[in-house]
Amino acid sequence: MRVACPKCHLMLESEQINVATDVAFCPTCNEGFRLSECLDSPKADNSVVDSPPDGAWISEDFQGAIVGASTRSPVAFFLVPFMCVWSGGSIGGIYGTQIASGKFDLTMSLFGIPFLLGTLLFGSIALMAVCGKVVVKLSREDSSIFLGVGSIGWTRRFNWSEMDKISETSSNVQYPGGQGVGITLEGKTRIKFGTNLSEKRRYFMLNALKSLKGRF
Repeated sequence: MRVACPKCHLMLESEQINVATDVAFCPTCNEGFRLSECLDSPKADNSVVDSPPDGAWISEDFQGAIVGASTRSPVAFFLVPFMCVWSGGSIGGIYGTQIASGKFDLTMSLFGIPFLLGTLLFGSIALMAVCGKVVVKLSREDSSIFLGVGSIGWTRRFNWSEMDKISETSSNVQYPGGQGVGITLEGKTRIKFGTNLSEKRRYFMLNALKSLKGRF
């Protein structure tokens, strides 16, 4: 039985559902609902698909369809200044001083590696919060999910016709600017994405994909 919260649309786990008392509890909303209100429908909410929220889009032609959403988030106002301080203070202080003096310090260089890795990690998250996107391309021959900035990023290819289920699933990891909830495609393979999307954009992509199920 597929059960989703009627408020935030999160897919609920079995321990959060009590069939005997007709009650389901959503940990995200911290609210309980009648089980009958939470039964997940495989049908798309066409009112959402027909009116994409800001930063989301859908297009179709005879070859296939493209569903996309921006990962832009207000958290960028925090991450960008944080990155400037992190990179300027740690990386500049550790490696910049060596470059300026023309002397290599092995101990300091090794000490700076965690700061360098942190800069790369938080830098990529900051970029996604400023101008990142998630794009799903569907076609009969080659479907893919792209996550990145511009043309640079991660691409996962899959067979759209083999996907039997489209749902929202929770994650134990919280993402800056996201909800820790993603979209999962299940069939011969299992793909999860969209954890860094806002709730409105993620819900739009979920329903847009549901509306395209069985096509292409």
